[in-house]
Amino acid sequence: MSSSTQEMGFGEYYDSLKIPIEEIELATNNFADENLLTRGSSFEVYRGQLLQQGDSINIVARKCRQRVIVGTEFVVLKDLKHKNIVSIYKWTDKDVDKDDEVFIIINKYETNESLDKHLGSPTLTWMQRLLICVGVARALNYLHYDASENQYVIHGNVKSSKILLDHNLEPKLHGFKFAVIARKHHLHLTGKYNGSLHYMDPAYEDTSGLNHKSDIFSFGIVLFEVLFGREASIPNDDNWYFARMARAHYEKRKLDNLIEPDLQKQMNVQSLDLFAEIAYCCIKEQRSQRPDMKMIRTRLERALELQRKHVRPSIF
Repeated sequence: MSSSTQEMGFGEYYDSLKIPIEEIELATNNFADENLLTRGSSFEVYRGQLLQQGDSINIVARKCRQRVIVGTEFVVLKDLKHKNIVSIYKWTDKDVDKDDEVFIIINKYETNESLDKHLGSPTLTWMQRLLICVGVARALNYLHYDASENQYVIHGNVKSSKILLDHNLEPKLHGFKFAVIARKHHLHLTGKYNGSLHYMDPAYEDTSGLNHKSDIFSFGIVLFEVLFGREASIPNDDNWYFARMARAHYEKRKLDNLIEPDLQKQMNVQSLDLFAEIAYCCIKEQRSQRPDMKMIRTRLERALELQRKHVRPSIF
């Protein structure tokens, strides 16, 4: 955790990041349509340039009318400090009328936007894909084991669109609006799943609750997205069609049918085998059969090491 923010009370931390609404309106040209990046169920996201202490900073401003969601992000992110996790840069609010208040969370803009936009890119090498996956694994390992001595964080909505990429393709996990802080060794949490169905832990249907193994299932889906170069959101009535497809091809030793030939040519066989094995274990239906993030991180780091030995440095 960040020692500086940990020493602050929540109110002090909250107040320290607030800036006048006029600065954000200027940065986004009063939330002009041409600056709108996306509109989701909870947030409208705008890009802009914020002037801070004489420097122009590229930012994204996320507008939300749901105080609970904004509060969750602040509570969860306050004491988190990891290079692969997005932090809140600033925030502000605006009273539209007596019954309507808009909250704006400001994050620094990441040059390469989100991973989902690059999955099918022929220019994203296997080495780069491995580096991204290792970075996300380290972020999740931090949430599950190192964020606090007595608690852990369940992200609750891990997917490729929640993984931002900076100018060096360094990943940063964001999207903590459904996150939960839980006691360590608390194996079951009751709560509604609010994330994307294609990434949803199938055990949720039986337990109506999430735990750290739910994040691991979702991350396994991301690993297979990275491997196949396609998003999990295949139009189908079966929410787990992508997961079932990945498991079936792995078990039948037919993953080659789903990997782009040009991408496969870059792969060290041992690196691929180790990556595929850990991805497969992540998406097993029974939570007890899934590995923990410590093992996943270690295996992915090993897959990266094997690939590094295989590839000339100039290629990546």
